[in-house]
Amino acid sequence: MNEIEVKAKLNNEKQVLEKLTEAGIKLSPSLSQQDDIYVALGEDLCGNKKKNVLRVRTQGKEIIFTLKRSRTNELDCIEKETKVSDKKALEDMLDQMSYKKVISVSKKRRKGKFEDLVICLDEVEGLGSFIEVEKTSAEDGEAIQEELFNFLESLGVKREDRVFKGYDTLKYDSINQKGDKNDS
Repeated sequence: MNEIEVKAKLNNEKQVLEKLTEAGIKLSPSLSQQDDIYVALGEDLCGNKKKNVLRVRTQGKEIIFTLKRSRTNELDCIEKETKVSDKKALEDMLDQMSYKKVISVSKKRRKGKFEDLVICLDEVEGLGSFIEVEKTSAEDGEAIQEELFNFLESLGVKREDRVFKGYDTLKYDSINQKGDKNDS
């Protein structure tokens, strides 16, 4: 099974929250997440060079280690994860396997469920507010993504607000663009 998702910049949070409430979808209290993203030495976080991306997520006292491998695009991934009891030992293992931390992403997340969908409202430090809808499926990722975005449209999200990259890549791109501007 693969994690397939779509996301969009959230420009009208109040309207989306009203639509979620009308649909009977309850969101969890806000939860802080700190994601440290690792790639193999010599690999880039962006573009087609992306092979395995490893994430170490700290969520309260919980540490979750995740492997993501893109299938058709960045938001259609084979995803495997497990809880870890010793973050420092995991970081040492990643270093020994020649993985380097390339970016950290901090966010506050509220989650809800609707049928077989997971809905996340995220406030991402340095990037803003987003809505994300996920589904686990073995079916064609792009077809499922279209189905998921149709759901977002039913909440009032517009096509032009769709985002095709993960928060890690968005933040990485943002930092590199600022660096490019400063180099000019």
